[in-house]
Order: sequence, then structure tokens, then C-alpha cells
Amino acid sequence: MSEELKSPDLTTWQQMFDDQTYWQQSPDAHYFDLQRIADDLLGQGAIDLEQWQILRAKADDLHKDAPAVNVARELDDPEA
Repeated sequence: MSEELKSPDLTTWQQMFDDQTYWQQSPDAHYFDLQRIADDLLGQGAIDLEQWQILRAKADDLHKDAPAVNVARELDDPEA
């Protein structure tokens, strides 16, 4: 039995955006996956250029904050 590959949708993008564990453990991979999904959605015609720009900007903002947030968390709880 094989799993059918699903095309990404906005729900997929939002779930990944909200995945704090993935974002904390691998901010670069998280960022690139968000970009890839946004690009796929645009390519499929599921979103328009304006929506694509919004998704990319949200991913950029989150990625930009990743180092500071991760350092602050490490300082608050070095054992985490």
C-alpha cells in the first residue's frame, strides 16, 4: 500500500509555520521548507502573487528572529 503524495495547501504551510519544535531545532530547514511550500502553492495557482509575498514575508520575519529566540531560551533554561 503506497501513500498518495498530496500537493501542499495553505493549511500545510500554516502547520509548518506554527511548528515551534522544527523551527527551534532547525531554523534554516524550517525556513527553506516554508519557502518551498509557498513557491509550490504559487506554481499550482493555489495562491496569487500577493499571497505568495505575504507568506514569504512571514517566513522571513520568523527566520530573522530565530537566533535571538533560541539564544534567549537557552539562557533561560540551559538544560532544555
